[in-house]
Amino acid sequence: MGKRTRENNLAHDFFRWTRDAPDREALWVDERAWSYAELRRPVSALAGWFKSRHPEGGARIGILANRTVEAYVGVLAALWSGNVYVPLNNKLPTSYLAKIIARAELSAVVIDRNAYTTASKLCPHAVDVVEWITPCDTIDDCNELDAVSPNDISETLPLTEPVAVAPDHTAYIVFTSGSTGIPKGIAPTVTNVAHFLDATQERYRLSSDDRFSQFNDLPWDPSVFDLFSAWKVGAATYVVPDRQLFAPAHFIRRHQLTIWYSGPVQINLLNRMKQLKEGSLPSLRLSLFVGEPLLAEAAAAWQNAAPNSLVENVYGPTETTVVCLGQPYSESPECLTPERDFVAIGKTYSCAKVAIIDEDRNFAEDNQQGEIVISGPVVAPGYWKDPQLTAEKFVKLPESTALWYLTGDLGYKTENDIFHFLGRKDNQVQIRGLRVELDEVEHYLRQLIATDEVAVIPWPVSHDLVEGLVAFIGHTSVEISTIRTLLHDRLPSFMIPKTLHSLPSLPRNINHKIDRKALNQWLQDQEQ
Repeated sequence: MGKRTRENNLAHDFFRWTRDAPDREALWVDERAWSYAELRRPVSALAGWFKSRHPEGGARIGILANRTVEAYVGVLAALWSGNVYVPLNNKLPTSYLAKIIARAELSAVVIDRNAYTTASKLCPHAVDVVEWITPCDTIDDCNELDAVSPNDISETLPLTEPVAVAPDHTAYIVFTSGSTGIPKGIAPTVTNVAHFLDATQERYRLSSDDRFSQFNDLPWDPSVFDLFSAWKVGAATYVVPDRQLFAPAHFIRRHQLTIWYSGPVQINLLNRMKQLKEGSLPSLRLSLFVGEPLLAEAAAAWQNAAPNSLVENVYGPTETTVVCLGQPYSESPECLTPERDFVAIGKTYSCAKVAIIDEDRNFAEDNQQGEIVISGPVVAPGYWKDPQLTAEKFVKLPESTALWYLTGDLGYKTENDIFHFLGRKDNQVQIRGLRVELDEVEHYLRQLIATDEVAVIPWPVSHDLVEGLVAFIGHTSVEISTIRTLLHDRLPSFMIPKTLHSLPSLPRNINHKIDRKALNQWLQDQEQ
């Protein structure tokens, strides 16, 4: 359990700067800058209200607000009062959100104006115990929800400083889709997050002069870096508005951001719109990309636009608290994964141990391919209220006493301790008895059309047998017939997709990864 202290509270760094540098800018959102002192007022008020409702702490507080001040006030107030924040995606189907609310046993949900309609639809879904809160704005016609307004919150005493919590206190719960259709929750402790924040500070030397982007939605855990790495050093976070998410170059220049963090897809989009001109992003000193393989060509394009920036490909499952590996881009061959054309996932952060294991779960030698496994103080305790899945994925290995997380990702490590990613274990399929790496097919497609907007899925699948492959590609000037001809020059016939579909853009999930489930559904819809 460990001793309960205020310093363990994830909101403590923010609180410290409200005291030591109250006028310093903490957050820019919705065309307004908030100083640490200004943001503290609604945070401490809402924290006092949470404390009055949950004096023992540990309650789960949903955050349905997005890219508004209510979202960040909700996150900080939940932590400040010793509770747990649970970010919710307003774009998910109502029935799926209801599952998350029930599974997390939420006590309250913070909403903004944009979430009111969703919250109203959620009311009939057995969410009777949830209190809806609008901490900064009284929403008219909110009678259906009987929402707690700023006036209601003001009737309780503000909580003047963060409460003491134990090292194993849960900081937040991020829910991702589960293979059974039941959302699975990953629940890092405050200690997990503290080790991650210390490691990022050690690696990047963040300072109060930095200006962080907040591009990543709250339900995607890179947002933890966007917010808490900034507030750890007294810096400011700039929330990219919805309308600029697909073309943020102007936003970066307007606010002279020094730190950018997103998925690689943003590079492709900006490139397509010709917004990555040479030297066009001079203020950036650190650019991090996560979630999908970072193509060397894309990294070079960003480096050309941001000549003063370290461009780094980072890797880490949500179960291991954001990221734990990173590879700075350079033209050196050792930073690229051979035959894949993308940047390696690099060397280990100080907060984790990473290894490769073979099929017998023994540690592999250098350059031997196997499954990537992760151990160390950033590894979460397991899945929220799912001991069976926890036991399957968080295991002891034959040659170690530590607990290791099985990522399901394939890779290898070189003698220089650089890790390379080779795709997912579940991206291997058998076609007529022959093994096919879907990532290998995608690799050749990327080469041919010079974009990362590529996905290959097994289709059709009958009685668990894969009969063939279908490829989806984003916007390209290359003719489908040409692509097919060129693939025949590079791949055996059984690896060539039977059909290639060209779409304006490929669907993406909340983590900005290509949504393969949506592509499967698209194929099913075409057959009807």
